Amino acid sequence: MAVYKRNKIWYVYYYVKVNGRQKKKGVAVGPRKDIAEALDKKYREMVKSGIDTSVVHTNTKLDDLPVTALDSSSILVPQGLTLEEFKPIFLELHGNSLSKKMLESYETSLAHLIPIFGNVCLDSISKVTVKTYMVNRKNEGVCNTTVNKEIRCLTKALSMAFEWGYIEQSPLKGLKLLKEPPERIRYLIKDEYERLLKVSPQYLRDIIVFATGTGMRKSEIFNLTWDSVTFSETSRYGQITVLGKGDKRRHLSMNKTVYDLLIRLNRVREGKFIFPSPKTGERITDVKKSFKTALKNADIEDFRFHDLRHTFASWLVMKGVNLYTVQKLLGHTSITTTQRYAHLAPGYLEREIGKIDDYIATENESSEESIMEIDKVAISCP
Repeated sequence: MAVYKRNKIWYVYYYVKVNGRQKKKGVAVGPRKDIAEALDKKYREMVKSGIDTSVVHTNTKLDDLPVTALDSSSILVPQGLTLEEFKPIFLELHGNSLSKKMLESYETSLAHLIPIFGNVCLDSISKVTVKTYMVNRKNEGVCNTTVNKEIRCLTKALSMAFEWGYIEQSPLKGLKLLKEPPERIRYLIKDEYERLLKVSPQYLRDIIVFATGTGMRKSEIFNLTWDSVTFSETSRYGQITVLGKGDKRRHLSMNKTVYDLLIRLNRVREGKFIFPSPKTGERITDVKKSFKTALKNADIEDFRFHDLRHTFASWLVMKGVNLYTVQKLLGHTSITTTQRYAHLAPGYLEREIGKIDDYIATENESSEESIMEIDKVAISCP
C-alpha cells in the first residue's frame, strides 16, 4: 500500500483478492496529501489487525475504523470533502467520458460555483442553498439558461460523489430548474445554401455539403475516419458509422450527394481522416474563421456551424419525413428533442388527423347512405 499523485489528485492503492489472486486497486482521495496518507495509514492498520481491505464499508469515515466487513465490491473513500477538494476528482474521473467542449463547460460553471460552495462539504449542500444561489445569479442579470447549466454541473458532481461513495445521498435529486426559452432553430433556405457554397473554399464546401447531407455534429464530422465508411451492397449507396455523444454508435445510410462526395474524396485521400486539415493533413480542429468569412461573403447573418444540422432536419421535415425517422438520423435519445421541428411540416396537423378517415369512413358513408334513403322515402310518400 502507498500513496501516489496523478495530475492534481492523490490516490491510495491497495490490494484485493479476486478469484483467489491479489489485484491492485486505487481510490481517488483528492488534492490533499495528508488525507491520502491518513487513509493509507488506516489501511495498513487494518492489514495488521487481520481485516480484509477488500470488504471495507464504502461510506466509513477514517475515525470509525476498524469496520464491519460488507460486500467485496466496496472500497474505502474519504468523507467530509468540500466541493473544492472534490472538483479535481470529479473532472478527472468523470471528465474522461466527456467531450472537450463539455469539459470546458463544466470548468466554466465550477468557476462560478466554487466561490460560493467551495468550502462547503458535499453532504451539506442543500436545495435551499442552491435555490438561493439561483436567485442571486438571476439578480446579477445572468440568463436562466446559464444558471441552469451551472446547476446541472453541480447536480452531476454530487450525483457522481454519491455513486462513488463520497456522500450517502444525492442532495439535489428532484431540484427544479428555471424555465428556459425555446431553443432557436435557424436553418438555411435554398438560396442561402447556394450562396454559401459559392463563396466557400473547396475543403469548406465539402464539409458544408457533408454536414447538410448527413446532419452530423461538427465533432462527429471532424473525427470521422475512412474506416467508418462502408461502400457496400447492403444499402443503395453504403453506410457511415457515427460515434456520437456518450460513445453511442449509429449507422447512417448515404444519399447520392454524400456518396458522390465521398467517392471523389476517396480517390485523392491522404491519411485516415475524411476531412483533414488543409494545412497539416491531420485532424481538423475547427473551421470557425473560414466559416465566418464565408457567411460574411454570402451575406448570411445569425448562423452557426451547428445550424447546418438544423438545416438537415428542417429540410427533411418540410419534405414530409416523419419525426421518428429524423430522430434516428440525428441520433436524438428522446423524440422530445426532435419535436421542435414539427411546426415545419407542411400541413402537419391536417395530414395527421386525416389518417383517421381510413378507419371511420365506412361508418360515415353508411350513415350518409341511410340519410339519403330516408330522404328518398320521404319524397316518394304522398
